[in-house]
This record gives sequence, structure tokens and C-alpha cells, in this order.
Amino acid sequence: MRKIGFSHGTIYKIIEKYQPSSIKIFKESGSNAIEICLYNASEVEQLANIKEEVLDFSYKSIHLPTQNIVYKNDIQTLEFLDKIEKFYNEINASLVLVHPDLVEDWNVFDNYKINWAIENMDNRKNKYKTMEELKEFFSKNINWKLVIDLNHCYSNDKTMNIAEDIISLFNDKIAEIHLSGYIELHEPLFITKQDFIIDLCDKINVPIIIESIFDNIDDVKKEYEYINKKLN
Repeated sequence: MRKIGFSHGTIYKIIEKYQPSSIKIFKESGSNAIEICLYNASEVEQLANIKEEVLDFSYKSIHLPTQNIVYKNDIQTLEFLDKIEKFYNEINASLVLVHPDLVEDWNVFDNYKINWAIENMDNRKNKYKTMEELKEFFSKNINWKLVIDLNHCYSNDKTMNIAEDIISLFNDKIAEIHLSGYIELHEPLFITKQDFIIDLCDKINVPIIIESIFDNIDDVKKEYEYINKKLN
């Protein structure tokens, strides 16, 4: 059975994401995977609140903060990553995702026994968007994995040729898919009907994490069921 689930931050507009009841929403959708998404480093202190609920999912990953942080070889970064490693082991996570544009010193990650991954960036970023940049990264960081974000691919290339190229070239590196619709940011696919984005998931059999942002709790299950019906 394919592992499909949600980033737990997708319901932030509706409910506080670090309470057990928020995780239950994803369980009730039928999903068997979850990605714990931190927006700020301070949120690491709240991970214990949802640990027990997260354990029930067959696939778990962690998305490191994307705001107000730079990863470098200093005490603040090391203390933060120490706490991430502890949670990673406690929930038996499969990978930890880092936004590469926020890294100042890649060597800091070598201190940890974690399966690290980066993702391709969207059109708002200045780097890590192109094939050339990804090739350069993986030539220097051979043990890292890739999370292909199909929304980000579409924001950069409406033909989705870049997604096809990434899947073809980095097939052995891709460990997870990020999936959502795209109009302005991360819209639900059951609304955008951009089935051509979903279709690309059939090209590689890795866990799918849905990053669509929801305004209504009922839409979580609608999105899960819509995507599952479209997958072959």
C-alpha cells in the first residue's frame, strides 16, 4: 500500500497544529503518512505534545523550519539539531528535510545520524531551482536525498518538463514527493483540478506528502480521496 499523507502544518488556519486533535484529523482522512512541519525553530519545544499521535503512522518525516533560521556551525544550530535528532529517533522518522537556501555550513549536518534531504525550491527563491544547481549539490553531497516538490516545479515551469527531468535524472535520490495544486501558493488539488501534477506521482514509487493549505477541516478528507482516485 502506497504511503500517502499530509504535512501537519496544512491546517494551521483552522486549528493549532501542536495539539493531538490536529493529528487525529489526518488519521481520520485515511492517510498513513505524515510530515511534521516546523515553521520556526522555537516550535521544537512543542514536538512532545504530538509524539504519541504521530507514532501510529507507517511513514513519518520532519520538515525543518523555513523562517528566521540559518543553519551553520554554531551553538544555536547544534542545540536545535540535537533536539530534532532526539524526536527523529523517538518517532522512527525516515528523513529530515532542509531548505537548502537557508544553509550556510553543510558540515554541521555531519554530526548527526539522520537521513537528510533537500527539496527543489519554488519561483520565489534565488537558487536550488534548476537542474544545474541540483546536479552541483548532489555532486558534493552524495549521501543526501531529494524531496521533489511538484508544486515548486510548476511554479518555475508550467510545462512541467523540469519535473520530468528531475524524476529521470535523480530517480535514485528521490525519497519523497510534495504534492499540492498551484494558483498562487499551495491550493488543494480537488479545487484546482490540476491532475497533470498528480499524474507525475505515478512515475516514482515513494511516499507522497500533501502540502495543500486548507480553510475547512472537511477539505482534508476531500483532498485525500481526490488524489487517491487520480493515482493509478
